[in-house]
Amino acid sequence: MAADRMWEATVDTITDAVYIFGPDKRLKKINRAGETLERAHRSFLIGRRCCDMLWRLEGTSCMVDRAMASDAEVEVELDATNKAERNLQVRVIPQTKDQQNESATGCIVIARDISELRHAEEEGSKNRAFLASLADLAPDEIYTLDTDRRFTWMNQRAEEDSGLTRSVLLGQEFNMIVAAESKDEATAAINRTLHGEQKQFELRTICADGKVRCMDAHTSPLWHDGSITGVMVFMSDITEKKLAQERAARSDKLRALGELAAGVAHNLNNSLTVIQGRAQLLLMRSAENEAAKKSLEVITQAVGDCSQTLRRLLDFSRRNSSRHAVAVDLSELVTSIVEIARPKWQSESANRSGKIEVRVNAPQPVMAMGDSSELREVVLNLIFNAVDAMPQGGLIDIGTSIEGSTARFWVADSGSGMAEDVVARIFEPFYSTKGERGTGLGLSASHGIIENHGGDINVISAPEKGTRFDVILPLHESKPIAIAVAPTVAAEPKSARVLVVEDEENVRVLLNDAFRNEGHDVTEAATGAEALKRLDAGEFDLMICDLGLPELSGLHVARWVKDHRPELPVIIATGYAEMIADEDYQKARIDEVISKPYAVADVLTRANAIIAKQAADIRETVLV
Repeated sequence: MAADRMWEATVDTITDAVYIFGPDKRLKKINRAGETLERAHRSFLIGRRCCDMLWRLEGTSCMVDRAMASDAEVEVELDATNKAERNLQVRVIPQTKDQQNESATGCIVIARDISELRHAEEEGSKNRAFLASLADLAPDEIYTLDTDRRFTWMNQRAEEDSGLTRSVLLGQEFNMIVAAESKDEATAAINRTLHGEQKQFELRTICADGKVRCMDAHTSPLWHDGSITGVMVFMSDITEKKLAQERAARSDKLRALGELAAGVAHNLNNSLTVIQGRAQLLLMRSAENEAAKKSLEVITQAVGDCSQTLRRLLDFSRRNSSRHAVAVDLSELVTSIVEIARPKWQSESANRSGKIEVRVNAPQPVMAMGDSSELREVVLNLIFNAVDAMPQGGLIDIGTSIEGSTARFWVADSGSGMAEDVVARIFEPFYSTKGERGTGLGLSASHGIIENHGGDINVISAPEKGTRFDVILPLHESKPIAIAVAPTVAAEPKSARVLVVEDEENVRVLLNDAFRNEGHDVTEAATGAEALKRLDAGEFDLMICDLGLPELSGLHVARWVKDHRPELPVIIATGYAEMIADEDYQKARIDEVISKPYAVADVLTRANAIIAKQAADIRETVLV
């Protein structure tokens, strides 16, 4: 009896409910925890059958019967619908069988209250669901890796943006999605993170469709019980940001090169104007000397070739210059250019091992504002570059489209493509991969033209994977207001008083000689301020003025003329003709703009026509 009391005292201290049944499956003993669950005193429970206890399950066999019949433990979890209204884990342990009749001598049932555990698990499940939802809604791609650098989890954003599903990616190594050029850096960063460091780095990843993205990656170690069990990786797509930075850097670089090119072109224009003008004056005086005439024609032709190169430099360098823009149908433009360029690739095909095929996709009008001749030059240059990039033949794809408020056209080829370092420099002047066949001014001039139109050129290329140029321009919204320009009137020249305003002495002397040969009276001025003094002191029939002058610009002088000598015709001679906006023709008295380097004969022809028209207008006024 003392032993029984000792045993009962011991069992009563156990927090789990303990039931002891005899061979007849009736309750022999129960502890205090069992009384609490059963909500009854032990004196009332002793002798009751096992099926009368709280775990009674309707329509199922008794757990005690099953355990004693099979002589094997039975474990069942009960929900809160039992008598105790608690989540319970019930374990039935059969006692050793009697050796004589091989029947069980009874069983012990242990019932554990797991309500708090299940409640905690439910709360944990809710928290996990909440955190998973937050992770899925996060703007970053989130991955977890184990210590072998294999994926163990990824959020929904990662699935959507990469195109890789969990079934494909989980269990694979992290380098599976990393581009070849970033593998070493990514591996080093993961290794450092597995040693406890947080890392931030940039890498390039590959999507399911083969698209390569530039990503900003952050890695952090995952800790458990003081040990690192993996790595969490946060990645955000910065592809567009990198492209924008590259475009900005390229634009700054090209702007600096453009300013340099413009300065060089301006100085050379003045020198070429002198050379060409003097050669033309000598041609006028050497009509009977065939040998001298031929040499002078060669000089004139060489100057003309140099002028073309300088014009391309100015096309590259000009930015924010004004032009009289009109609506241009890009679809019609590229279609017509394809026909113009057809002889080029057809003749080139004869020297290639394969045929060049051109495909045009321009189903609808795509209207942009711009200069059709300049845009035509851009398209033609891109097509010729595509032809040169396909020595084995291939496909050139040309098309137009409208995207939002932009008009676009593209030229893509399946040729040899370009490496990343070449792509970074293709818009630089004089940079060429064609050797002696290329001047290196085609793409630089094209870039200047498109940027001057308020657009942009994007290029995608890779070795042996071809090249694609996408040109983006503002979409046409309204018709421009045309500014009427008076037609040139041809007339017999008369002697006139001409004011030549030019800061370059050689050019000034050249114009002086040319006008005096025509019988005109010439007065010179080297600065804008000197020109105003000459105008204030005397009367003139024509002023020819350089745009870039010391002290006062040519436009300032022309505006003074409009205010104080409105009847005086003005010719502006400059290497920056495109910098004169349409409104300048109205604000200033500008009758003609002549681009340097110019032909002296052309200057004289225009000047004589203006002088004759001015004289005719005066005669008509007098008669009236």
